[in-house]
Amino acid sequence: MKTKRVRDFMAQHYATVNPDQSLAAAVRIIIEYHQSAAPVVDTQQQLIGFLSEADCVRATLLEGYFNEGVALVKDQMTTALDTVSPDEEISSVSEIFLNNNRRMMPVVEAGVLVGIVSRQDILKALIN
Repeated sequence: MKTKRVRDFMAQHYATVNPDQSLAAAVRIIIEYHQSAAPVVDTQQQLIGFLSEADCVRATLLEGYFNEGVALVKDQMTTALDTVSPDEEISSVSEIFLNNNRRMMPVVEAGVLVGIVSRQDILKALIN
């Protein structure tokens, strides 16, 4: 039986956001692309953070409540990232999703963002 790897099921086309975007613009992108999070990349497309729906909700509620002005992605993104390699086995990545309650994770190879893998991608791999 062939081993199932992340690279065979990850999404290679996805929306990213940049750290200097407003949170409102990033939220629109996440909604438009039906993603539960977005990788945050710099001008060289290096992964520098991850902006989740939870990050957005938390910041939007606080911003609205305290009326502090326009929040930026760089101030709300998560920088302590869990990433996976495209060569990792789907079974081991499944455990990461379950143990850490993740919906989506960046796929990184040699420090470069090459894709994203979601719980749906994991499910597709497991039923194939």
